[in-house]
Formats: sequence, structure tokens, C-alpha cells
Amino acid sequence: MSAGAQGEKSARREKDPRDVPDSRPQAPAPPAPARPSREPMPVDRLERDLERLAVPKRSLFERDADAGRAALAAGPRRANPLSVLVDAVKGASGFVALIAVARVGRILSGDLAALGQTALAAAIIFVVCLGFSYAAWRARTWEFTPKGLVVRWGLANRRELTVPYEHIHTVNMSSELLERLLGLMTLNLDTGAASDEGDASKLRGLRAGEAEALRAELFCRKRSAERRADERDGVAEGEAGAGAPDRAEERPIAVFTLGGRDLMLAAASQMSAGSQALALVIMLVNGANQLIEWGMLDVVGRGEELMAGVAPIVVPVVLAFLIVALLLGAVVSFVLNLVRYAGYRVERYADRVVVEHGLLSRSSRALASERVQYVSVRQGVIRQLIGYAEVRAVVVAAVGEEDGEPAGEVVLHPFLRIGDLDGFLAEVLPCYAGVLGRAELGRLGPVALRRAMVRAVIWWPFVAAAVGIGMWLLGLSGLAERAAWLTGPLVVAAAVLSAVLLVGLVTDALLSWRFSRYGHTDRELVLVSGGLTRCGVMVSRAHVQHLAVSANPFQRRAGVASLAVRTAASRADGLALRDLPAGSADALLAWFRPRG
Repeated sequence: MSAGAQGEKSARREKDPRDVPDSRPQAPAPPAPARPSREPMPVDRLERDLERLAVPKRSLFERDADAGRAALAAGPRRANPLSVLVDAVKGASGFVALIAVARVGRILSGDLAALGQTALAAAIIFVVCLGFSYAAWRARTWEFTPKGLVVRWGLANRRELTVPYEHIHTVNMSSELLERLLGLMTLNLDTGAASDEGDASKLRGLRAGEAEALRAELFCRKRSAERRADERDGVAEGEAGAGAPDRAEERPIAVFTLGGRDLMLAAASQMSAGSQALALVIMLVNGANQLIEWGMLDVVGRGEELMAGVAPIVVPVVLAFLIVALLLGAVVSFVLNLVRYAGYRVERYADRVVVEHGLLSRSSRALASERVQYVSVRQGVIRQLIGYAEVRAVVVAAVGEEDGEPAGEVVLHPFLRIGDLDGFLAEVLPCYAGVLGRAELGRLGPVALRRAMVRAVIWWPFVAAAVGIGMWLLGLSGLAERAAWLTGPLVVAAAVLSAVLLVGLVTDALLSWRFSRYGHTDRELVLVSGGLTRCGVMVSRAHVQHLAVSANPFQRRAGVASLAVRTAASRADGLALRDLPAGSADALLAWFRPRG
């Protein structure tokens, strides 16, 4: 059963929100039997409100007809004038923040002159940035041409960039908080060469209807250009614009959303409490250091006195602090994930997939289906236990980030039941549906487990030796004796942390050996790797550019080898497997070699 055929579930298919209801007269429905009225409970009302927030019936980037027609007008066009204000605020905020931090001490002490000087400097900086933003806005234009989208910019040095329609991989729409307040958004065209194009391929300051109309027109012209290339290979440049593209209104073939309950489970099951807690500890340490510099916290020369006072309670205090830090980190991570995935929506069209999500900073990413290099299925510890995963599509893109994720990775579904994976892919990316069921997957041998365990523990003797040498040097210098109140707890903490790390690495190695898989179908390669965090990839043979089998002397002696796969996306996550049997590695290499 496909993901769209089920009721209350994480991947839920909806009817097209733009379908027109039947206007024919209907027979009156029989009256429903009287039921005792029941006032909904507060929890039920809260759940319905969250459902309406998380599952919008219409996209926030829905096209406005007037704005769409204006965006497709002939000739050069500029961004909305409100974008001048947005750019000025962004440009001035950094300089104003630096000035404010430099004078914060005087301002807090009640120095009105310092406050006035800061306000005057902020006003001058904003006016200067406003002037530069206006000049840049006047110089930056874009227009549709038969060859591609042409963007021109530059004040002293005029520049021009032509983006061919057939080279477009993804078209992303995003709107930060300030832009959303003014009803603006940014359109980012990614051709896989964005490292050279930079911000030149971004159209900023567009209204929602304009951005959606532009994206639809770009994919329309992309289809037309690819069709002409297939039908009339070698056509003259003057005839390249012949044949107007079909601009009939498109409707999504499939629509999926994320329910309120599943949204909360998705946010809770992907919490990074450890990293958030570490960030909190770093902030507290920096704050304490700042208090020491200001003279508000005097600990210089009083270390032994302080430790003597808190020694009886140091262990429970440290444990309580760690627990509180982890809880706060979990809460922060949960809120960030909730804001990030709120309003998740994926729509599949004939030639592209559109993924939209985000509460404060809204993002809508459209990727050409034929440009998908591979699909990855990722599971953390919690999601492995409950049987859910995150599904991503990887496309060609420059190195960097887009909306907090690697630029070439698009989250197709943040919280999908493993049993619904094939049904979801059948609706969104049909070429990858059923691949895991058709592939014959092999497992790693016992020698791979032995080698994984050795790699997990081999660092332990070296760390212990380094700590011992360090303590010996501290003893020779006399520092260990003079600062015993500090060195003693540090050594204990280092020993505990290294033991925890050792247990984690051994557990990860064992799970990685147990669940790693490899195999292929006639046209797809399947690799599953990872222990505590598991990743499975499905990559089409046509998209594999490089498949390498290597073995060092120790691997050759053990009869195993390493496999590395490379696609045009230039990503390595999940595309490598270590210590698989040498015969199986050679079989995969033979499967990849060109056939006569």
C-alpha cells in the first residue's frame, strides 16, 4: 500500500488544493441523527491548531495571477523596491552591532552621550548602506531570452550572466524573517556551477506570486529547450527560440504533508541534545571568563579555597549541571526542528519535485527529477528503534549550505515510516521505487568485525600514554602539586570521557558490521553503512561516474577490500563501504564496467 493511500500517517497524500468543486445541484443529504454535544477538550483544540499550522491546505508561495503576469513581462526587470530596505538593514546591522558592543559598558553605566553617539552612528551607517543598496538595485536586472535567463549587475564594472534553461538543476525559493514581514523572497538558480556564479544566479526581492511564476516559467522553458535538443540536434542558434513553450497551468501529480503528531515526533526523534548542551557550556564558560575580566568574579589565587568549600558537593553539582545542560539542549533542539519542519509539503510534477517547509524562514526547493544523483535514507538511534527514517535526494550543487542543509541535499521527507518508503518513492521519484526489494544484498564477513573492533580501540593506548607523559611533565615542573585542586578533577574527567568514548566507538563498530549491506539491481547500486547513525543509498548506474576498489596490504592479507563510489554530486556520505569481501568488490566493479 502506498503512502498516499493511508489515513493518519506521516506521509499523507492530499487532493489537489486547486481542484474546482462540482457545481451541479446535489440532492439534500438526510439529517444526521442527533448526538449529545460535547465540548472539545483543550488538548484536542491545541492538536487541531497545530495541525492547521503544520499542514497548510495551500502553499505559502501560491501564485498570484497579477504578480505572475507582471513577472513574465518582456524586457529587463528589477527586484521589488522594498528589497532596497532589506539589503540596507542587513548591511548596517553588523556595523551597528560592533559599535554597540564596543560602547555597551558606557551605555549600561548611564552615559547618555555614549547612547546618543551610538544612535547617530547607527543612523549614518544606515543612510550610507541605503544609498549603496539603491545603487545596486538600479544596476541589477534580469530578463528571459531565447538562450537563457540573463542577469546583469555591477556599478563600476558591468557584468552579465546567462543561465541556460537546460542546465538548471534546482530552483529554490526562500524567505527570511525580515523578507517575510515585507512579503519578499529570493529565487536561487543552481546549475551545479554555483561556486563560480555565486550570488549572480540569485534573484532577490521578488513577491511570492512573481517568484512562483518565474520558477514555473523556468521549468517550462527547460522542458522546451530539452525537447528541441532531442528533436532537432544541431539546430542553428537563430532558430533556438522557435516554438513557444506550453504554459498550460500545471497541477501536482501527488501532494504529501506532515501531520501535527508526526511533526512533533520528527522534531523529537532528531534532537541533537549533546551538541546543543556543548554550545550552552561554551556560552557559560565564555560568560564566566567575561565576568572575570570585568572583575565581577574573582577566582585568581583562590582556587584551593573554592575547591575546599565545594569539594563535598562537587560530584552531585557536576552531575546536576550536566543533566540540566542536556535537558536544555534537548529543548532547544526540539524547538529548532519544530520551526524548521513546520508546514512541510512536497509536490510532484511531471518533471520536478517541490519541497516546502519552515515556519520563520520559509523555503521552497524545486529539483529536476532527472538531475537526482542518488537517494539516501538516514536513521538515527531513536528512529531505528521506532522504524522511521529521513529521505533525501542529492543533486549536483556547489559546496556550501542552503537553508541549513548541504546545498545539494533536499529533504524529501523528514519522518517517513520504513514500510511506506516504496510507496512514497513511487509517487515522488518512481525510478527509485522498489529498488531495496529487488536488490540482493550481501553482508560483511567475520574478518570485517575484527578489523572494525581494532580500529575502535587502537587509539586507547596512545591516549593513555599521552596522558601519562603529560602528568609526568606536570610533576617535574611542580605544577601538578601546586594546582592539585585543578589537575586532579581534570584527569578524572578525561578518564571518564575517554571511557565513554571507547564504549560508544565499540558499539558503533559492532552495529556497523551487523547492519552494513551491499548489492545491486540491473540499474541501481545499493549501499547501507553506519552503526548508531545508519545511511542507505540508492544510486543509478547511469549516475555513477567513478567506482573504485582498493585494498591495503592488511586488507589483501585478510581478503577484503574497500569500495568508493563517486557521482557528479561530489558527495561521499554513504557512498563508501570498507572491508567487504574482495570477490564481492570485484563483482560490483564488473557490474559497473561498460558493457559491449
